[in-house]
Amino acid sequence: MEHNECCTAAVMEKVGYAYVPFQKLGRVYTPERAMMQGTIFPELDIGIGEYERGLYDGK
Repeated sequence: MEHNECCTAAVMEKVGYAYVPFQKLGRVYTPERAMMQGTIFPELDIGIGEYERGLYDGK
């Protein structure tokens, strides 16, 4: 099989669908703080420990 045939076949397969809900724009960090925190959205600024313990409720 040639390279083009392989790539075309892979693109044609459906592997899943993504659902990405709209996010309401509320508070945002300043650019300087956002760079330090790794996100511009305070509600997404959680530690890995909180996430792993299930303390993050997505709000």
